[in-house]
Amino acid sequence: MREPDILLSVEEQDLFAEICFDWKSNEELRGSLAPMEQLASSIIGRKAVPEVRLAYFSEPEFNLTGRGKSRQDIFERNGTSGGEILAHPNFLKHLEYFICGPDLPNVAIEKFKSEASTSHLTGSDIVDLSPYARSCVRQYRLDPHHASEEFFKLAVECGAMPGFADNLRKSVRSVKLT
Repeated sequence: MREPDILLSVEEQDLFAEICFDWKSNEELRGSLAPMEQLASSIIGRKAVPEVRLAYFSEPEFNLTGRGKSRQDIFERNGTSGGEILAHPNFLKHLEYFICGPDLPNVAIEKFKSEASTSHLTGSDIVDLSPYARSCVRQYRLDPHHASEEFFKLAVECGAMPGFADNLRKSVRSVKLT
């Protein structure tokens, strides 16, 4: 289980422990839905989620493959809105990101952040960071498709504009593991 990188209250920690983020059966998933909804409501209500993580979910420019729609818009287009989103099984991965951040090895995150070291990453910064991100995929045997999205999240958390972060996503996604 991943560790939260935002502060959770004792009650929120208990709810977090009840959620099976890497569920293997429908029963595990169903058992996670109620605590997931309560935890999401709590952390969003008290504004514990970093703004950039909320923007990843709610702003169209962070969903470059969404044809002008945010991830939240897609839920709503499919008939799920408001608090119902927080209890939807497909929201689980977003809640995990809200609480734990990008799903990458901690050493990769720390090195990326130290290499980035500025509050706003430019396009040339992304070009400079791409070889490191690609090497992480190979070194840690990460799935390039999953890692590409996680490096996108990390880049925007480090101050990159979504368009620049998308260049990193594309670069990481193209890694071929042997």
